[in-house]
Amino acid sequence: MSELAEDIDTIAAVGGYENTDAVVADAVRELLRRRPELRVSLAVEKYRSGTVSLNRAAELAEISTESFKDELNDRGIPRDSGFLDDTERRQQLEEFTN
Repeated sequence: MSELAEDIDTIAAVGGYENTDAVVADAVRELLRRRPELRVSLAVEKYRSGTVSLNRAAELAEISTESFKDELNDRGIPRDSGFLDDTERRQQLEEFTN
């Protein structure tokens, strides 16, 4: 076991955490609080991968939807217009029903 893993186990045991995942989650929350640029990058990546909607990504980034759109544009990430053509609509429907 690595020294970091041992430290996380110890923190979980003495810090009142339910498990090591709770320690890591707390550490990540603190990291994102201290480094807002990482919070924005995380939200951008979640949006790019389709994990979250545009509005949810803006919430995660803690910026306005318009500012998030600007961030996407600055990074060259295309936005989904929200309108599907017939083929895309059929594909989406098949994904949901399978």
